[in-house]
This record gives sequence, C-alpha cells and structure tokens, in this order.
Amino acid sequence: MSPPRTPATADAVSDALMPAIGALRRLLRRAAGHMFERDTLSVSQREVLAAVSKRPGSPVADVAQELALAPNSVSTIVTQLVGAGHMVRETDPLDRRVGRLTLTPQAQEKAMLVRERRRTVLHDALDRLTPQQVADLATGIDALEALAEELRVLEREHSHEHEEVQS
Repeated sequence: MSPPRTPATADAVSDALMPAIGALRRLLRRAAGHMFERDTLSVSQREVLAAVSKRPGSPVADVAQELALAPNSVSTIVTQLVGAGHMVRETDPLDRRVGRLTLTPQAQEKAMLVRERRRTVLHDALDRLTPQQVADLATGIDALEALAEELRVLEREHSHEHEEVQS
C-alpha cells in the first residue's frame, strides 16, 4: 500500500521542477561556459571533477556517495582523469588505504575561472530581479536542499529493499 499523496500542489511542483532546473543549468553553462571539456569528457567524469574541485582532498568513497555512484565506478573514473592529467590521487598519510583526490593546478585554475564567470552571470541576472524574487529564491534553495535530502533517504531505502529482495 502506498503512503498518502501530498496535496495536489506536489503534482504541479514535480511537473515544473525538472524543466526549470534543466533550463537554469543549460542557460548558465551557455552564458558562462563549461567547467570541463564537454567533447572529451563524459558526464560522470565532469561530475567527479566538479565534486573534487569543490572539496579538494576528498576520498573516492565521499565522492561516490555525493554523486550516488558505486565507489569502484568512481575509482575507475579517477584513474581515467589521473591519466588525462586532470586529477591527482595521493595516499592519505594517516590511512594508507584512503586515496585523497585533488585537481591538477591547471584543472583547478580552469574550474575557478568558470565558477567565477558563473557567479558573475548569476549576480547580473539576480540584480535584475525584485528583492522579493531574490528572497523567494533564497527560500527555494533551502527547500531544494531539503528535497535533495529526502531523495537521498528514498534512494537508501530503495537500495536496501533491492538488497533484501536479492538475498
């Protein structure tokens, strides 16, 4: 038996949310550029680079968890990125089993420049909105973070259900 549905507004939000987020991402990338090469890197490779760029020194397991990917998949991607000269994997001196990830100086510089261009483009667009619209967006960010956490919980629950069915 399914849990009771939330009010009808949930249908409207779910129908509008993904197109709105997708449009924002596409428009921001077009206005400010891609962080890493689109033609030579896969989506997963770009996501791993972006995650490590935001949190240098992260271990593979943390990046895998953040991106909801299998650790062995992230490890394979990291090996590819190290080979391509975008990333460095260093052994944690306190726990030799852990590999800490950082971007090469060139990749980190590129990520920083694109992040700054995106910030500038966003500031320019936000300056054109009313103070109430900016306040609404700030409130919406909190709600999006809460939604992301609930999606993580559902993902873990579904993962556990799948494991139980297989055993």
